Amino acid sequence: MTVHECWSALNELVGQALAALGLPTDVDLQVTPDPEMGDVGFPAFAYARIARQSPVAIAEQVAAQMQTGGLIREARAVKGYVNLFLDMDRVGSVVLGEILAKGERFAVPSRQDSERWTIEYSAPNTNKPLHLGHVRNNLLGMSISNLAQYAGYDVIRLNLINDRGIHICKTMLAYQLWGEGKTPSDVAAKGDHFVGKLYVRFDREFKAEFQQWKEQTGKTLEEDAYFATESKLGAAAQELLRKWEAEDPETRSLWKTMNDWVLGGFQETYLRMGCRFDEVQYESQTWRPGKDLVLDGLMRGILEEKPDGAVVFPLEKVGLEGEKVLLRGDGTSLYMTQDLGTALERYQRFAPSKMVYVVGDEQLYHFDVLFRVLDALRPGVGALCFHLAYGMVRLPEGRMKSREGTVVDADVLMDELKALALEELTSRSDSGMAHHQGMDAEEMGYRAERIAQAALKFFVLKFTPRKSFEYDPKQSIDFAGQTGPYCLYAYARTRSLIRKGGEGEVFDPALVSLLVHPLEQAMLKMLLDYPRLVVRAAQQLDPAKIAEYAYTLSAGFARMFTDKTGYPILSCEEPALRRARLMLVNAVGITIRSALSILGIDVLEEM
Repeated sequence: MTVHECWSALNELVGQALAALGLPTDVDLQVTPDPEMGDVGFPAFAYARIARQSPVAIAEQVAAQMQTGGLIREARAVKGYVNLFLDMDRVGSVVLGEILAKGERFAVPSRQDSERWTIEYSAPNTNKPLHLGHVRNNLLGMSISNLAQYAGYDVIRLNLINDRGIHICKTMLAYQLWGEGKTPSDVAAKGDHFVGKLYVRFDREFKAEFQQWKEQTGKTLEEDAYFATESKLGAAAQELLRKWEAEDPETRSLWKTMNDWVLGGFQETYLRMGCRFDEVQYESQTWRPGKDLVLDGLMRGILEEKPDGAVVFPLEKVGLEGEKVLLRGDGTSLYMTQDLGTALERYQRFAPSKMVYVVGDEQLYHFDVLFRVLDALRPGVGALCFHLAYGMVRLPEGRMKSREGTVVDADVLMDELKALALEELTSRSDSGMAHHQGMDAEEMGYRAERIAQAALKFFVLKFTPRKSFEYDPKQSIDFAGQTGPYCLYAYARTRSLIRKGGEGEVFDPALVSLLVHPLEQAMLKMLLDYPRLVVRAAQQLDPAKIAEYAYTLSAGFARMFTDKTGYPILSCEEPALRRARLMLVNAVGITIRSALSILGIDVLEEM
């Protein structure tokens, strides 16, 4: 029996008891926090209206119907809850046996017909380096992809790089006007940082032009309207876009050169973060299919052409107000156009059951419209799409703005965290901690990088996606808080015990019955809950549940060493109990490593 099968058997037994009373059999069993209240249980309150009885009476009837003697030792009704006391010898054997046999992948369920998910994340623009906002996007995409794979889904990781459009043309124009023909190597800069400064320069020059125009004319316009109608810089950038779409050789050559600079910089950052993709797509290659789809919709009467030649979708057709422009009057395409083409192309290529877009919540309206228009053009495709909207990452100074240069570059942030981790490791070495003494600079740097990445990833992912938060580098690196370094330390401690004890790596079912201490029973229940938690977190697209679990498991393990009654492991005088405890320690370590790997965190065997 596997852990998943153990949960299935428990659900089936509960379902049988509910069915005998004529009640719905779907139930969400939860591990109980108080062992006095059982090991797992569920409330009966949801059945009160159906059965027309009090939850207390229903719980008592369900408990009386429960079949005991196998996995369930006793069923007890308490204040409207059905609490089940499990045969922890049997359950513990299932849990520890599977973990020690399968390792960190023990949580993966067996699926004969695996659903396929496409998950798009990162999706940067080639006019600036990756910043803290991209970091959250990358980490969410990576962890959700890992979660889905652990839960048994076939996952295709996609990155759609926005390498064309008016914003790219702004940066190209800035290079033509102020770049002085220099290259990133000329100024010893990463390519993405070099180009990003040009983007900031364009915005500064544009704002100065706009201000001067307002002072000279006394007129008032919104910035976007001024850019499109009155601005000389705007006209020049729009002309570059028209030339690009017309495949003007000189324009395309500059575009390719600058994009290559940026893409090279992106790759360095991705490698450092451990961010990978199964396929990288480019909007320069996907805009044309979107344009073809729009023209097809126009021909079929789904879309409309305006007097100026623009092609629009009347949003009242899908229950919204207004209209959505899909082609400009000059025939050039917009974001929505290329997003439509990209979505259809993915549907045709991969035949997914779910298409996930990891994009900030400022794009909620865009994706709502996108999916509705897509369904109008190709019925059923938009319904497969899901926008995983996430909140913004704030700094103490406020919101970041790329074009104003007020962002925290991902590279700078990771360097800062590594420096903080190195400072902590150096302090520990200087204080005489044995496992830090004699560490050479290379090893110290390697550990500092792992700790820094763990700090960043855990802090970002411990917040549920929709929540905005303020990032605090020093808080994230705290070895004693709810952090990645804390979990790394817990894992390293399990490995140290196994190395020193020389036992615990081989499962012995005869030893499970010795694990009767309350701390041991609590850890076994936590391990039992992990595979089901992975599936639930994947279905909800929420890696924060895994971060919380990793910390709670690590904290539970730490309590073994701070328990006032004393909990000897290596110094345990009973050989069999010592082996049993080391076996449990090993299983805890494997599970911490599994949870951290879902978050994209690499462990350290020693801290």
